[in-house]
Amino acid sequence: MTAGTMALFVAATLFQLAGASILPATRGMTAPWPSLAVFACYAIGLICMARLVVSGVNLSLLIPIITLAIIIGSVVVGLAIYGDSPSPMKLAWLAGAVICMGLSFTA
Repeated sequence: MTAGTMALFVAATLFQLAGASILPATRGMTAPWPSLAVFACYAIGLICMARLVVSGVNLSLLIPIITLAIIIGSVVVGLAIYGDSPSPMKLAWLAGAVICMGLSFTA
């Protein structure tokens, strides 16, 4: 994996995570500036993903890894910024999903 590919992967992940993190500020997409920021973040993230696919990154590998990174990042943002309080059951389900995803890459 080249440095450019890794940079695109990180950018795609961070922009999509930023878009998801800004969603509460949109107040149901009624606040114009936060809503525009969400659209911009998702658009840039998708452009990065499209560039990754064009560069030869396997789509069946790209989507699950980015999805998992966004899910974990969203949990961290929810806890750190929005004061979410996850139940042990939610954390157990998240850990189970991470384990299943990891196991699926070895098959």
